[in-house]
Amino acid sequence: MDDLFISNTMLALWFPAVVILSLSVTAGRWAVLGKMGRRRWAALIPIFSTWEVSEGASGNRALSTVTSAASAAYFIWGVLGLGGYYVTEWVTALLLALFIVTQLIVSERLSRAFGAGPGYAVGLVLVPFVAYPLLVSGNKVYLGPVDGALS
Repeated sequence: MDDLFISNTMLALWFPAVVILSLSVTAGRWAVLGKMGRRRWAALIPIFSTWEVSEGASGNRALSTVTSAASAAYFIWGVLGLGGYYVTEWVTALLLALFIVTQLIVSERLSRAFGAGPGYAVGLVLVPFVAYPLLVSGNKVYLGPVDGALS
């Protein structure tokens, strides 16, 4: 088969799926921020959305700063592809690890702030397009910021 045909077919199939999943995460964050009493429009701005969710989940500015910085660095190096030209691969891997660890910490605190368990935090990281909308559905109530380790 022609390589151009295969790439165009994959683009036609994957692009709508990525758009739909991204809209699901954005809508879920919009609802989460609304239940937290934070600025809903922040869900439309990726790095600022991370800051607002982290601030509402933990109330810890240092954690919010590190999480937002890790998200910005991962976006710049990973998504835009700038890391492949100017730094070695271990820096990109280190930034990815920092991004994942900070997302796990914030997700754990967010799930506890809504009265869910640590298993839900893993769902917020791995399948956010399902977990964020489910977090605000039903009778879950925002309990307030949670700071500190899992107790």
